[in-house]
Amino acid sequence: MPGEHPHAQPREQALRIVLAEDGVLLREGLVGLLTRFGHEVAAAVGDAEELRTAVADHDPDIVVTDVRMPPGHTR
Repeated sequence: MPGEHPHAQPREQALRIVLAEDGVLLREGLVGLLTRFGHEVAAAVGDAEELRTAVADHDPDIVVTDVRMPPGHTR
């Protein structure tokens, strides 16, 4: 298919993902990559509080997160 990544495998079911990364460029790049491979990014957030809210609101299959998030940058 045009625009499809040559190594993308067809999926029976896409994963529903909440992504947390404080770096805007990296976050947007990951969203693009995950959606290109057929996954649904339900939310992409930039801090720990938004992450908690997004997980509660979207009930994802998986969370992909930065280890240290604002505001405290602690684990």
